[in-house]
Amino acid sequence: MSSVFLSHNSKDKPWVSKLAERLMSDGVLVWLDEAKLNIGDSLIENISAGIRDMKYVAAVISTNSIDSSWVQKEISLAMSKEIAGRKVTVLPLLIEKCTLPASLIDKLYADFTKPENYEIEYSKLLRALGVGSGPKIANTHQANTRKPQRNHDKPESIQIVDICIVGVVKERTRQDQEFSGLQDYFFQLSAMPPFGWSDFFDKARQFVRHTKWRKAWIEGDCVVVKCALEELSECHLRDLKEDVATANMNYIQAKAKAERQRQIKRERQEKAKMEQDDVLDQLDFD
Repeated sequence: MSSVFLSHNSKDKPWVSKLAERLMSDGVLVWLDEAKLNIGDSLIENISAGIRDMKYVAAVISTNSIDSSWVQKEISLAMSKEIAGRKVTVLPLLIEKCTLPASLIDKLYADFTKPENYEIEYSKLLRALGVGSGPKIANTHQANTRKPQRNHDKPESIQIVDICIVGVVKERTRQDQEFSGLQDYFFQLSAMPPFGWSDFFDKARQFVRHTKWRKAWIEGDCVVVKCALEELSECHLRDLKEDVATANMNYIQAKAKAERQRQIKRERQEKAKMEQDDVLDQLDFD
C-alpha cells in the first residue's frame, strides 16, 4: 500500500483534509497530524516517525506554508532522508502561486492553483504515488493510454488521441542562433497532432516547473525543445513525455465536452420540436 505524509500549514487544513479523504478512498495510507497526534505527544518525535514510516511526503506549498517554520522543518527532514537514500520521496503540491522553497526548486510539482485542473493534477499525484496498476509520472505514455478510459460517458464519436514521443530526429538538430550553447532538438511524435492539439501542449508548458525549464513547441509531427545536450536525459525528455500525455487527455476532454454540449443542444431542439408538434396537433379546426 502506498503511504504519504501531508506536510502543510494549519491555515490550509480545509484543502488538505479534502485531499486526505480522497487519497484514503483511493487506497493511500495518509499521515495527517489531526488524526495521528494526541495531547501531550512530542511533535518532533511523532512527525519524525511519520516521515520515517511513510513512502512519500507531500509538501503542500502555499503562502501560508512557505512562512511556516514547522513546514520547513518537515520538508528539510524529509529531504535529508531522500538525499540519504532512506526511500522517502518528497512531492511538492502547489496550491497557491508562490515561490517554491529552495530545497524543492528543482523538483516537478503538481499545480493545484487552478480549480478546473484539479482532476488532472490529482491523477498525476496518484501516478507519482504509484497507486493501483497505474505507472508513476515518468512513465507518461502508459499513463496516457489509461486516462481516457475513465471517461465512461464519452460519446463514441470522440476519437481517442494517443500521441507519444517515439524517437529523436537527429538530422533535424539545429544550432540556435539566439542563445549560445543551446540547440533545437526534434523528437518524433507517433502521429500528426489533430487541429487544436498543440494549443493544449502549449498550455501544459505554461508554468515553469524547475530551474532548467526550457522553451518547447510543436513543429508538424515533432515536438522541439531548445536546450543543452546534457539536459535531455536529465529532465527535458521526461518533461516532454508528461506534457504530450497531458495534451492528449485535455484534448480528449475538451472534445468530449464539446460533443456533450452539442448533444444537449440537439436534445433540447428535439424536445422543443416535439412540444411544438403536440400543441399544433391539438389545434381544433372544427
